[in-house]
Amino acid sequence: KTKIAEINAIDNKFSTSIDGKTSTKNMLEDELIEDLMPVKAALYAYSAKNKNEELKTLTKESDSALKRMRDPEILQKAELIKTEAQKHLTDLVAYKITETVLTELQEKITAFGEALDGKDTGFASRSALRIALTEKFDEADRILTEQLDSLIELVRKTNTLFYDQYYSARVIKDLGTPQKPEEVKTTNTTEPK
Repeated sequence: KTKIAEINAIDNKFSTSIDGKTSTKNMLEDELIEDLMPVKAALYAYSAKNKNEELKTLTKESDSALKRMRDPEILQKAELIKTEAQKHLTDLVAYKITETVLTELQEKITAFGEALDGKDTGFASRSALRIALTEKFDEADRILTEQLDSLIELVRKTNTLFYDQYYSARVIKDLGTPQKPEEVKTTNTTEPK
């Protein structure tokens, strides 16, 4: 029973290893864009007023254009906008962009970046759990083949029904490849004597 419990525990971790990471990342992305838009808009207005075409080009995307970007591009764009806002902070005060606003934006940038990294580590954890799960199944299979298949012989004469059912349960049907119904192969790991 302990092997089955170990297999179930690893399977549970495997099933939930990346659950929630995508929804968390999406939520943090929305929060980042929400905080980024006022800073971007202020920079755009400032660049238009001062005829700074380079800064104007950096800040021209709409929120829907930002949402269509790939995650690393959003992160890079947010960092660039924050850096430019920091450079022009004294001029952006008139647009209600303060050090506090930029600090909050930096917190959102950091959280979003960590969520992107966390998603990658979730996939790595899932791979390690798959290996652990395979190892636990191999251990359980060794117990069956090396111990129980031999011990079942002790009850062969006294409990024929159990003996026959045990070997029926040990028959493995290979359903991994499409076959015609009359060609389904069965493999018995140990033949009854």
